[in-house]
Amino acid sequence: MMTVMDDWATRLKRFRTATRLSQAKVARALGIAPASVAQWEIGRSKPSLDRLPAIATLYDVSLEELCGPDLGSPVEALQAAKTPERRHRRIPVSGFVSGADRVVIYADGDILQDGDVELPFGGYDGLVLRVNGESMVPRYKPGEVVGIHLPGKNHFSLKMIGKDVVAKLADGQMVLKTVMPGKDSHSFVLASVNPLVPPIFDPRIEWVAPIEFHLIG
Repeated sequence: MMTVMDDWATRLKRFRTATRLSQAKVARALGIAPASVAQWEIGRSKPSLDRLPAIATLYDVSLEELCGPDLGSPVEALQAAKTPERRHRRIPVSGFVSGADRVVIYADGDILQDGDVELPFGGYDGLVLRVNGESMVPRYKPGEVVGIHLPGKNHFSLKMIGKDVVAKLADGQMVLKTVMPGKDSHSFVLASVNPLVPPIFDPRIEWVAPIEFHLIG
């Protein structure tokens, strides 16, 4: 029985532990990364609709029990699992923004670090990064995803002012920030939404790439 306050994260963890399956075993059965299962169980992301029937079978519960009030419609989940077009929209997560705003981009083909994500559109050939830091909260929340294209530009421009970007700094660090004007037309600042995180003045960069899309969780 599902308790009144049983949210999806608590429910998924409870069902998994009842089967005595580890996160790694669940991930292996679903063909995803253990990190994705962990993200579900701390409430940072939800499993996509098309995965829910397989998860329900794995946890030996009904689809209705698994979906509850907050994971979507069981009917829509069954339809999604049978729709090939939805699978074509799943692409690997190529990296993440850590708590210190460092973007780690995985090696080519190494997509098991953070699984994949379903986009509401097809044909995207850029990089998808998962947000896992808090310097850009509330604009970007942990677990949400953004997309960029590489190679980026090797310098800032006035057109970038006010836009959110991923920038690789000269010291190798890669950050998710907003471009702001500096002291003159040739000066720029990388700013955070969180006022507790100091801005980066006149950063030396290897490249900068605008955020092309942001999927809100």
